[in-house]
Amino acid sequence: MEFNYLNKSSFLFNGTDMYQRFGIQLTEEPQDVFQPGLRPRKTTIPNRSGAYDFGARFYDERALTLSCVTTRIIERAGVREISYLLSKKGTIRIWNEPGKYYVGRLYDAIELEQLRRVGNRFALVFSCEPFAYGETIQRNFQGLYAPNYTGTAATPTRIEITNTGVRDAVGIRIMQIDKKVI
Repeated sequence: MEFNYLNKSSFLFNGTDMYQRFGIQLTEEPQDVFQPGLRPRKTTIPNRSGAYDFGARFYDERALTLSCVTTRIIERAGVREISYLLSKKGTIRIWNEPGKYYVGRLYDAIELEQLRRVGNRFALVFSCEPFAYGETIQRNFQGLYAPNYTGTAATPTRIEITNTGVRDAVGIRIMQIDKKVI
């Protein structure tokens, strides 16, 4: 789902604008890590100093913390509705990072603090996949096409090819695919 605008200090969870629907705003910038930790692949060898490093290639999850307040008191039924919505794994889009999203879920209990009978304060700590994702790109093309990859890490890629070329005498569409490794 692409979006063009989020209210400053807002976020989407699984396509739901949490500010518009529930009056939930972020009170500060999301707390995140510079880079998720690499999963070590090491072993110690008896009678040898240090450890043998097989080379780390994979990352651990990232914790994404969203400090929130509500613009009004949320009654118990509303808390249950928000809790149900946030109980699933989903996409998280933040107002200050357009075009990117995280995939995560909540695991820990959330403490809800009432603020002088005008709103609530709480922190959402999402356990997310290691990377921020961009939009899925679909292109129709004829002839040569070189995808523009702007990511910072190797990720799985799916390429679907539909042959709409001319048919030969037997009725088979003619197709030629050249693989060039850069």
